[in-house]
Amino acid sequence: MTGCFLVVPSRALYPYLTDRIGNMGELKPYLPLWNAASEKVKDAALRIYAVEHDLTDEKVATIPKGTDGRALR
Repeated sequence: MTGCFLVVPSRALYPYLTDRIGNMGELKPYLPLWNAASEKVKDAALRIYAVEHDLTDEKVATIPKGTDGRALR
């Protein structure tokens, strides 16, 4: 058995991250492709887990987003 666990932030958590990282919203278009591939690749599994924050505290300042590298694109 071959398996993979992919842990990604939810769309709600995404604005609080400082680095460019994929999220569940970006992965959704690929789910049909991966599902079709699973019919050809036997004895394999892919599990995707989206994580999210419990709450936010408006009194705590957020870390500003950068404008270097690919941030402007």
